[in-house]
Amino acid sequence: MAAIFFTLMKHKYLLLFLFTLIFQSAYKAQSFSNQKKGMLSSSQFSDLKAFLVSKNLQIKDTIFIKYDFNKESCWNRLDEQGNEKIEIIKMSFQKHISDFNAQHKDAIAYNFREPGNRINKLKLWDSTIIIDDLYFLKNLLFKKKRECGTSVIILNDGSYLLYFLVIHILNF
Repeated sequence: MAAIFFTLMKHKYLLLFLFTLIFQSAYKAQSFSNQKKGMLSSSQFSDLKAFLVSKNLQIKDTIFIKYDFNKESCWNRLDEQGNEKIEIIKMSFQKHISDFNAQHKDAIAYNFREPGNRINKLKLWDSTIIIDDLYFLKNLLFKKKRECGTSVIILNDGSYLLYFLVIHILNF
């Protein structure tokens, strides 16, 4: 089971990249219940870029953001499996994000979370997850809390696709 998980983890960013290409060409297609497409206004997009810069983050043509919420139980079962296993998975997530960001010159991926300490160890212990301390992203894009968080792909014209899936494979 663990081998399948890590194999899927290795290929998830390729799938996300391909998904982005499909999204660009099919942007006007009908939205599904687990997705929401939209367009940031020019001032919202400018504010988003200013927010990212204020966090010393890069801005690229395509921005992936995974957002986790406080008080969710998505990773409860992992919390029960021991600190060593949590650490291994945490390091794996960090490596995949780092590898993705190094390999894609026009795209960048970030992990954010809502402030608070009522979150699973995997998210709480990961110091690379950026805390949305002013709730800027929550108020702009992640208004509705979803189990296991929500992700967004933002293109350089301000168009975006939010997706809400409970599948861990899509967690950044």
